Amino acid sequence: MAASQSTILVVEDEPLISLILIEALQDEGYRVLAASNVLEAIGHIARHAEIDGLVTDVDLPGGLSGIDLLKLFSNCRPDAARIVVSGRGDLQEATLPATCRTFAKPYRLGDVIAELDNQIKAKDAGLSARSVRS
Repeated sequence: MAASQSTILVVEDEPLISLILIEALQDEGYRVLAASNVLEAIGHIARHAEIDGLVTDVDLPGGLSGIDLLKLFSNCRPDAARIVVSGRGDLQEATLPATCRTFAKPYRLGDVIAELDNQIKAKDAGLSARSVRS
């Protein structure tokens, strides 16, 4: 699946960071859905089966964290790309799903986009291999 056909859900409560990330993803051809908290993100997940990836901050308003969202999203969309970003230095990748990647803020946009591309291509390669075997 080309980036231009992929939909990414960005969950970030900092408006400037959200805007910059969304514009960078759109410039790469991604379709982007945006949320500023977990409940809003859950609404997008419920309405949009086409979501191919999630980029979420850890610390979000509303009582639920990006980690809570990641767990829910991983259960609903186990093959989707997953990236967690955080300004906290205590985030342990060991507590996250194996295919989830973390980036510390400030992160380079190019690194996040490259990781999304890699995860989506890996998923698509797996789907293609499964369909050939069927």
